[in-house]
Amino acid sequence: MSVGRVEERTYYSQALKRTQPFSVYLPELNGNEQLPLLILLHGRGGSHRDWFEQTRAIRYLAGYYLCVVCPQGDDGWYTDAFDGSGAYETDLIACLIPHLQATLPIAPPGKAWAIEGLSMGGYGAIKLALRHYKLFGTAVSHSGAFDITQSTHLHPVFGDLQTCRRFRRQHNVYALAEEALCRYPYERAALWIDCGLQDELLASTRRFHNHLHFIGYGHEYKEEPGYHTWPYWDRAFRAALPWVAQRVGAKSVSGRVK
Repeated sequence: MSVGRVEERTYYSQALKRTQPFSVYLPELNGNEQLPLLILLHGRGGSHRDWFEQTRAIRYLAGYYLCVVCPQGDDGWYTDAFDGSGAYETDLIACLIPHLQATLPIAPPGKAWAIEGLSMGGYGAIKLALRHYKLFGTAVSHSGAFDITQSTHLHPVFGDLQTCRRFRRQHNVYALAEEALCRYPYERAALWIDCGLQDELLASTRRFHNHLHFIGYGHEYKEEPGYHTWPYWDRAFRAALPWVAQRVGAKSVSGRVK
């Protein structure tokens, strides 16, 4: 196996009016081939460095021809806030992604692109894949905070439950999954959802899983021992990676699609 390299880079975000950092994993390339892309999202209170510093992701990625990008999402829930105070969805979709396309050897969007995350990032991965289905053919959530748009308190991103009801629905993964069923099957992202059995978000994860099952949105679902902590997310990333690699068409160093 050939271990790739991790680099820290920056781009200017017109949406946030500042320079934003991101981390990128690139395998060693022998030619001018285009790589499938995995965008990997951190959780609340985290940073773009988390996945590569807190897990053995680099070791697991060794041997795959796969580009992995970790954006800096702060605590913005990968959403444009109701009051305009933050535009983290526009930042990722309209600022970061064009920069990646211009500077990295990545394949065109669609089937070859996946998005994945934990907790806040797990919610973000599913939400963004459902809202931007032409970009992402695959989405993975570990311990996703799926009920955030149904919280009863005034939220700095999603606003008030009553006065921002329409806004919240636009970012509600339950509603977005229902809307996805109105599209052709090839316009729906393939979903993988997992959660630890000792995780405080297990109940909400099960609710979303049951909702998907009820409306007929096929998906992968896993429950394994673990808490809302990095040891669980390390194992979860490792378990999901072969499925993601197969979905996006990431080849192994031997030339086979894993």
